[in-house]
Amino acid sequence: MTDQLNITSFSPSPPAARAPTSEAPIPSQQSSTATATIRRLAIPVLAVTIVGGSVALVMADWNRWVAGAAWQSTDDAVVNADVSTLSAQVSGTIKSTPVEDYQRVTKGQLLAEIDPREYDAAVEVEKASLSSANASLANLANQIELQKAVVQAAEAQNASALAQQTQAELEFHRQTSLGDATSQQQLQQAQSAYLQAQAAVKSTAAAIEQQKAQLKVLAGQDPLLRAQVSAAQANLDTALIRQSYTRIYAPFDGVLGRKLVHVGDFVAAGTSVHSEVPLPNVYVTANFKETQLAHMPPGRPADVTVDTFPGQTLHGTVSRLSPATGSIFALLPPDNATGNYTKVVQRVPVRIDLDAGQPLIDRLKPGMSAIVTVNTSVNAGP
Repeated sequence: MTDQLNITSFSPSPPAARAPTSEAPIPSQQSSTATATIRRLAIPVLAVTIVGGSVALVMADWNRWVAGAAWQSTDDAVVNADVSTLSAQVSGTIKSTPVEDYQRVTKGQLLAEIDPREYDAAVEVEKASLSSANASLANLANQIELQKAVVQAAEAQNASALAQQTQAELEFHRQTSLGDATSQQQLQQAQSAYLQAQAAVKSTAAAIEQQKAQLKVLAGQDPLLRAQVSAAQANLDTALIRQSYTRIYAPFDGVLGRKLVHVGDFVAAGTSVHSEVPLPNVYVTANFKETQLAHMPPGRPADVTVDTFPGQTLHGTVSRLSPATGSIFALLPPDNATGNYTKVVQRVPVRIDLDAGQPLIDRLKPGMSAIVTVNTSVNAGP
């Protein structure tokens, strides 16, 4: 009996007799976890919202902020100069090139010479033509004087014929008035002489008119011969100009580039011979974005730094702006009247003239890259 009781005491207790478990705090723990999660996500979401709103605000008014900046800068800038490409204006063989590559030259210095013999001969031909035209004009004056003398001779012959006519007329009337006192033969002779005298007067009068007409013809040749003289002079001037083209001179003080022709080369009209750079007369061309030009009229001060000389700043002034964007002057300008239009910020070339007296200017070369900063504040200039 005792053994049975012991066995019974070790048997498992019924479910109703088990001790109750602690399940009441579970809803409170879930609420705390949700609150912590919300707090953990709220800060990043708020930060992203603030940043996104700020970016949207900046993007919405970006152009006005850029245009209103006190300093406008661009690295799309280059040193420029008015480089002159010298070309042959006549064809021929290069006779001499008395200069070297990259040599400094002065205005009027001989750079190249084309064999001038053909053009010298052309000048002599035109000089001969001019002399011939002048001789013809001078000879015309002599012919006119001679013709005037011929007219005077014709007038004298007419006067003589008139005198003979008067004498013959008087003799004819005298013979007629004699009646039977004169013979029929004498009367006929007198009549014939009178008629011949009348014919002579008419003939000499016609000769006068003929010679006067010839004088007018000669006088009319004067403008023609003078025009021939002018044409001959113009041809001579043209020949002299072409002769002068055989010598190519430096148009200004500067530095030459590489020689493009050498002695013995044949060149045609338009062939490039030399390039000359007017150093140290250089300027800077800066291609600013269109959104940077709202407060950049001519006269604004500018600072220029050249990549070749880091740490050294040049000072200048905005001289003038291009009348159009760079794309307008492109070989193939854009046509925005198409269905695939994409808006792109355009750039406008701006010329910066450097202030004189800066030592670094003498070392600048066209083509050097630069960075330009323009002061666009209200008190900086115009």
